[in-house]
Amino acid sequence: MASDRDDDALTWGGESDDPSYLDGARPTTPADVAGPEPEVPASATASTLLVAYGIFGGVYLLYLVGWVISVQRDTFTASGLFFEIMYQFGEFLAIVSPALWFGLVLLLTRDRRPALRVVWLVAGIVLLAPWPFILGSVS
Repeated sequence: MASDRDDDALTWGGESDDPSYLDGARPTTPADVAGPEPEVPASATASTLLVAYGIFGGVYLLYLVGWVISVQRDTFTASGLFFEIMYQFGEFLAIVSPALWFGLVLLLTRDRRPALRVVWLVAGIVLLAPWPFILGSVS
């Protein structure tokens, strides 16, 4: 014999006033959720882009490692202090350029079409390749 107090323990106060409260079965089809003309979910496109961004990020990370190895192998020394500082600054920029490119493309194209973002990421792969590492040490 359940009392009214027991039934009150199973309900939240003011459930009927809560706009997120659903009484009855949940809708199971997109038509039930969206109405008479449901939109096609873009989850397949979004997940494909997410995988592509992950692949691009991996390539840019490999480029960063390639530039670090190339800089470590480099034996060039400049003739003056200013030239040495500028050369080392250029090496630093070469190392961080893949990470900067990837981050800036994602930041600056966030409100654009995904195809434009992919084009810029591909352009970065072409432009930022660590050629000293790829070609090896040429004597």
